[in-house]
Amino acid sequence: MSRRSRLPDSLRWRAVGWMEMGLPQADAARLLNLSRSVVQRLWDQYRSEDSVSRRHVSGRPRVTTPAEGRFLAPSARRRRSITVPQLVADHFVTSGRRISATTVRRRLHSAGLYAR
Repeated sequence: MSRRSRLPDSLRWRAVGWMEMGLPQADAARLLNLSRSVVQRLWDQYRSEDSVSRRHVSGRPRVTTPAEGRFLAPSARRRRSITVPQLVADHFVTSGRRISATTVRRRLHSAGLYAR
């Protein structure tokens, strides 16, 4: 499972600079190896806020990606007798990152699975 990486501010400003010079969004996206929609959102943000810096979001960053959270519920359903520590170990084997048992319990609860 891959994690999305954040675009550094230097590349954000570079894309905006290219578009200010008249380069089409599709070409800027191709040069930065980005989706055209990402460049479109950057340009819209620049035009409305006169900035391309990341917006502050409240709260703690998630430990797991939504895809990893979705992976836990089907694996728990496939093997009904699996325990939370075993799910933690399975997640570590597949992703290479450690998560806590509490995180696994929260993801299972959000999927409607309890008492493991």
